[in-house]
Amino acid sequence: MTQRRNGKTKNTRRSSSKDKTNRKPDRRTPLFSSGVLEEPLLLFGGKKEHVDPKTGLALYGPYSLAGQSRPILSGITVGVIGTSQMIGDAEAWLEACKSPVENDGSQPFLYPGFPGFSSEHPFQCDLIYGPTWQETLPRNELKEALKTELYYDRIRSVIGVYLRAIEVLAGRDPRPDVILCCIPQDVIKSCTAKDQLGKRQSKGKKKKPQDTKYKQLSIFEIDGELGIEGDENEHQNLRRGIKAEAMKYGIPTQLVWPRTLDLTNRSTGRRAQDIATRAWNFSTALYHKAGGCPWRVDQIEHGTCYVGISFYRELFGVDSKVRTSMAQAFTAAGDGYVLRGTSFEWDEAEGKSPHMDYNTAASLMQDVIALYKKQSRGSLPSRIVVHKSSRFWEEELQGLEEASEMIPSKDFIALGRRGIQFYRKGDYPALRGTYVKYEPTNYSLYTVGYIPYLRTYPGARVPQPLEILEHIGDSPWTTVLREILTLTKMNWNTADFSCTMPVTVAFSQKVGQVLAELPEGGIIRPEYRYYM
Repeated sequence: MTQRRNGKTKNTRRSSSKDKTNRKPDRRTPLFSSGVLEEPLLLFGGKKEHVDPKTGLALYGPYSLAGQSRPILSGITVGVIGTSQMIGDAEAWLEACKSPVENDGSQPFLYPGFPGFSSEHPFQCDLIYGPTWQETLPRNELKEALKTELYYDRIRSVIGVYLRAIEVLAGRDPRPDVILCCIPQDVIKSCTAKDQLGKRQSKGKKKKPQDTKYKQLSIFEIDGELGIEGDENEHQNLRRGIKAEAMKYGIPTQLVWPRTLDLTNRSTGRRAQDIATRAWNFSTALYHKAGGCPWRVDQIEHGTCYVGISFYRELFGVDSKVRTSMAQAFTAAGDGYVLRGTSFEWDEAEGKSPHMDYNTAASLMQDVIALYKKQSRGSLPSRIVVHKSSRFWEEELQGLEEASEMIPSKDFIALGRRGIQFYRKGDYPALRGTYVKYEPTNYSLYTVGYIPYLRTYPGARVPQPLEILEHIGDSPWTTVLREILTLTKMNWNTADFSCTMPVTVAFSQKVGQVLAELPEGGIIRPEYRYYM
């Protein structure tokens, strides 16, 4: 086996017995064991099992209990906001998604055709839309907003136009379940980070202090294919502003770009997806945001609460050292919740990754347990699993442990990457699910890699494994690794086979960006679907 680190390759094959007699053992040679975990199963209609979201949905439909004739969600009322042209495009797109959508068929496992979204099998759910739930953006109002000179102010002006339209639809009877916010090309062109703030200013003017506050703390590099919205990183200022401000109306939003609504299979830009794949991702996200459960994961212990802890910068504070803690909690059933913790000062001279003090950590864990208890009819979790993107400091760990002392079983896991790669013989990278064990609490796990069911590796670069840097807790390491692999399949913002990161930390940056837009006293919805 060959190990690669920081661009250098060295042979890690153990010496033969004959070699050992002629030379001293090389203590620098790493010793490790490896293996491959089985692909986690997902549960669909009638609790039928499959490893692939698209195939499982096509065969069995969205999750329902065994003996249940159909999923609980039978219809989705879709609101649409945009220019008159884009509202027409959105209506045509929704109509197309009701019927089967095909592509060129060159990769039937990786990119299968879309079976259609209707009351018939497989989704067994109607799409309801029409003039009652449409709101056209006033052309003059949007035009004036785009003329705003400073980037930050221009973003706020455009967000205001969309919020007024969302407020109108929120007052309709019946209310829509999800609102599509269609973003026209001129808004994309004028409100992207590519302009980089100062380019829209007049010569000689200095940047306003607030124009630099959009630099967020990066925990992990976000997956490029997290869903319809996930591959538009340069538009996140607009995206997160709309998400944050729209929470007060209690209707999840879905931002869509012109290329999302393109009914052709032609290439429409960076990382363009074929029409069937777009239909899969769009429909899965819509179903989830409307309150449906596309699938559940199998073989996860009932009563387990998974928690991802991360941090973000305050946008409305004046001190650049201020960080706010955040928790993303998921039940074994897949219900997701977001909690904003307390703010604290962090000096990067102590390290780039923030760490909580005892009180901050204890308070955040107490909030997680209280929310779980509220959502579980008074029951406490039987086990808590915490994922964090940096090692636990002693005071931090003590606060988390003591706040959860009433929970019978606990695991605290630090995740990261150090650039270590492994290769196997042949043309393809390591299998997804491959693990390498270095020492009792340090492992590498390939959450991306060659996937036998898909007959390919669905990636553009040599995959790097996720590392489990630290595990403090009660569960066997095999359980810890299996659960991490399983949690990469709980992203309902896409119908992809899996994602790079477990859902506990995969969206930490995006969720933090939305929370950062909320001023003190703003309405915070705990349901995860409001942030995606």
